[in-house]
Amino acid sequence: MNRIAFSLLSLAFALAFAFGARGASVITTSTVDGGGSHASSANYTMDGSVGGIGGISSGAADTAKDGYVGQLTEVVSVVVTAQPNSVGVASTSQLSGTATLDDSTLVSLSGADVDWSSPNEPYPVASISGSGVLSPANVYALSSATVDGYYLGATSNTILEVFAPDSIGDGIPDWWRQEYFGAATPTNIHDCATCDVDGTGQNNFFKFVAGLNPTNPASVFVLKIAPVTGQPTQKALTYNPIVVGFGQIYTVQFTTNLVSASYAALTTTSGPTTNGTQATVIDTQATPTRKFYRVNISLP
Repeated sequence: MNRIAFSLLSLAFALAFAFGARGASVITTSTVDGGGSHASSANYTMDGSVGGIGGISSGAADTAKDGYVGQLTEVVSVVVTAQPNSVGVASTSQLSGTATLDDSTLVSLSGADVDWSSPNEPYPVASISGSGVLSPANVYALSSATVDGYYLGATSNTILEVFAPDSIGDGIPDWWRQEYFGAATPTNIHDCATCDVDGTGQNNFFKFVAGLNPTNPASVFVLKIAPVTGQPTQKALTYNPIVVGFGQIYTVQFTTNLVSASYAALTTTSGPTTNGTQATVIDTQATPTRKFYRVNISLP
């Protein structure tokens, strides 16, 4: 090799070294994609795939468009769900959701990602935790509840049912028997459906439906009949206690013959009026010589 060629080669190596050293001193390189392998640099590490080759890649509830390390997107809509969507008293239901983004991708949301509320709190929804765990209230009958979910400007709702397990099948749910008698199933002659432990003449099944305390003799359902001032053909029918918000349906009935005991719904009424603990209806045609009344209490 002649001297001129050697000098040019030396100059090329010197320039390459100089530029390389200068570049290393001002630029911190980082790996943004390892092609599906583990990649790292001074500032970043990544374990991932190369992404979809075309179109949209999906896995479970998540989807993503190919060709992007990161994307700026907005939430278009959200769908919320409850699992299970029929939950018994003393159990729980896990709330979660799926968000649709403006690039048609989907993102699965845990219960903690969504802000939850329900217009049915505190009955039949007792509470919803920050992680989306729904606890039902004690219900008297099968009840429906709406749960609202909010995520980054998008809202949705789901409907679930709350029911009261009845291990015995006698119409009294386990929670009621547990609350008043300390056991979910009958243990003695006092907690059966037809038992009347406090001697009021109103058995346990009636007391359950009427929302009464079966162990308190003062807790009874009462119907009072009184004249209406200045209205000789009318009667005021006042009954209490009434239960508000638990589904009880109160129907005033009448008969003119106790022997046949055939009662019909009283339709000649005005009202009812209520103060929250008792209700009053006026029979506007209390004209028969004998007219007997009762209140039927039922659940949906």
